Amino acid sequence: MRMIMRSVAAISILAVASVADALPRQQASAAGHLMEDTAVNGAYRQRLLQLGEADQQIRADTLKNYTPQQLQSDPGAARALALQIHASQQKNQQLLTELIAKYGFPDARTVGTDGAHAGFLVAQHAPDRTFRESFLKGMEAAVQQGAYSKEDWALFVDRNRILTGQPQLYGTQHKADGSLFEIEHPEQLQERRAAVGLPPEMSVSR
Repeated sequence: MRMIMRSVAAISILAVASVADALPRQQASAAGHLMEDTAVNGAYRQRLLQLGEADQQIRADTLKNYTPQQLQSDPGAARALALQIHASQQKNQQLLTELIAKYGFPDARTVGTDGAHAGFLVAQHAPDRTFRESFLKGMEAAVQQGAYSKEDWALFVDRNRILTGQPQLYGTQHKADGSLFEIEHPEQLQERRAAVGLPPEMSVSR
């Protein structure tokens, strides 16, 4: 029940508010900074793409009749949607866990840039904090080897920090009203964003 209540909070203030970072994004620019895809596991990649699509579809289906603002003002609707999404996220997390146990961490060398991005989409929505932090460690190691998108990593870092009650670092997470969630040392934000290839954030207040 505690996990479900946290999911309600995430739905009402974060998951539906930050639409841009939840949807698949073009990876062309990020791919230019990654290792050339070699020895890609086609079956693994395809399974990740399917999981990523399922992750996005359940959110699109359950949220299509509500705006983030409506959910913030209607806790009952937010809770009902959170229950649906939470069940889907648990299932996807379990399937991703099994895939990682079988094939290893899904970086760009193993599953291609699109497969790695799909794994990121699923993992960032995983309800289990321990799983998210374990996946984040894998991302960090892959980023250091040039085998993962720095942009996806920054998004994951920020989302995980917000979900655990910490200020974000890269300014990627916005509330339903468009304002940014709290930022750690905002005077250093633009420098941090530039370091991971993100454009300047214009809405941050100093």
